[in-house]
Amino acid sequence: MSKITSIVTSGLLILGLGGCAGSMGGTAPSPTTPPADSDPNYQSGYQDGCTTAHGEYKKDSKLFNADKNYYDGWFAGRSACQSR
Repeated sequence: MSKITSIVTSGLLILGLGGCAGSMGGTAPSPTTPPADSDPNYQSGYQDGCTTAHGEYKKDSKLFNADKNYYDGWFAGRSACQSR
C-alpha cells in the first residue's frame, strides 16, 4: 500500500470512529422517567415517588403496602427526583 493510501485510509477510519462517538453515549435518561424495562407497578410507583419529590404528595397506599415493585419504585422515584 502506498503512503498516501495509508494516510487516507487512516484519516477515514479516524473520522468514521469519531462520528460514532457522539451517538454511542447518547443522553442520560431523565430522572423523572423510570427504567423502560421495569415492572409496570415499579414504573407507576417511580412516577408517583417523583411527583411527591416535586411537592405534590402522590401514593397509591394499597399498592404501596401490597406490592414490592410499587414500593421500591416509589422510593427510587422520590430519591431520583429530589432537588431537581
